[in-house]
Amino acid sequence: MLSILIPTYNTNLHPLVSELQAQLNESNIEYEIIISDDASSDTSVRYHNSLLAEQYHVQYIQNEQNIGRSKIRNSLADAAKYPTLLFMDCDARVKSSDYISNYIRFLQENNLQGTDFVVLGGLSYREMRPEKTKLLRYRYGIKREVRPAYERNRDPYRAFTPFNMLIAKSVFEKCRFEESLKQYGYEDTFFGIELKKCGIPVYHIDNELYHEGIDTNELLLDKVAAGVANLVNLQSHNKLDDKFLAVSTLLATYQKLKRTISGRFTLSLLGKIKQPLRNIASTYNSLMFLDLYKLSVMHNLLNSDE
Repeated sequence: MLSILIPTYNTNLHPLVSELQAQLNESNIEYEIIISDDASSDTSVRYHNSLLAEQYHVQYIQNEQNIGRSKIRNSLADAAKYPTLLFMDCDARVKSSDYISNYIRFLQENNLQGTDFVVLGGLSYREMRPEKTKLLRYRYGIKREVRPAYERNRDPYRAFTPFNMLIAKSVFEKCRFEESLKQYGYEDTFFGIELKKCGIPVYHIDNELYHEGIDTNELLLDKVAAGVANLVNLQSHNKLDDKFLAVSTLLATYQKLKRTISGRFTLSLLGKIKQPLRNIASTYNSLMFLDLYKLSVMHNLLNSDE
């Protein structure tokens, strides 16, 4: 019994749902697919996705106000009727014809049904490179996100993402996505840390979904700034601890630089050249300048009264 949960925004879900249904029907298991639209601005997409509710096993929820990435996932988990949940982002596409059966087999072979668990299948990108205006996000994905399961299992709570996540519904009785984080960024990392604190085991397997929603460079940089703002918000409300520091390279680097005079000078300089750093990252698709831009945004947010 499986509940597939898809939060969506301005994305046509018909191809993804069709691919999933083909595998689900072949697997001969009870299932439901619940789609929750987070107040999409594209009314045409909203209408066409709503038609999916006419199909057997599909439920469609329309939010008239944007409730954010954390709250929508919590609400989907609450709405699910089956004990095993499969979350996927709306810009995912199925990579393997054994995608569903791989998850089912892993649960059975490891006797996980009836226990608290999280299984992450990973993600990948198609080999065709996107246009230059999207190349920064593509490079980030290839260099920072695509990793085989044996590497991810070395530190299972690090770089946590619910992009492709199988999870016991019972876990949500102990851990929830942080609903104060409504913008993009770090809500997934925070949830991973909460799982670690609660002692929920996280397993990684090679069962990837394609990530197809590649943002433009400018949109990525906007999201990065929003993500850093989320991180600063969590810190200002004393919601970060040593466990978070251990998995946040950005926060660890910032705190290390703050300890020395030369480091503080570097941060101050980065804060003054935030816009040039952003421009260089976007123009040259540079991950190094993307990282420097993150530091500059964090410094300016934490020192806004200077």
